[in-house]
Amino acid sequence: MLQKMSEAEMEIMELVWKMTVPCTSADIQRELPADKNWKPTTLLTFLSRLVEKGLLSAEKQGKQNLYRPLVTREDYLAAETRSFLDELHGGSLRSFIAALSNGEKLSEDEIGELRRWLESQ
Repeated sequence: MLQKMSEAEMEIMELVWKMTVPCTSADIQRELPADKNWKPTTLLTFLSRLVEKGLLSAEKQGKQNLYRPLVTREDYLAAETRSFLDELHGGSLRSFIAALSNGEKLSEDEIGELRRWLESQ
């Protein structure tokens, strides 16, 4: 079972998933959005947490670590979605879809789209 990431950790993982791996903390720091004024120590703290959670590996090379994702974005999102479904809807896809429709009837197009998706599974 994958551990849940904080919003900040997810932002970092999104960058790592997009980068050529392995990457250093300096590589990640350069890719942070301008509105993230994180000090290098703050980034290192988040990276350390991601390593502890088993989402990143850190390989010492000289004075720096090389980071690699241990889980794909797709696998993480699938696990998070399953956890959400289990936690809030008792694992029921029907309950989840009913909540999404907000008590309104699904349109014929939506029903058709769901049917096509289900048949492809």
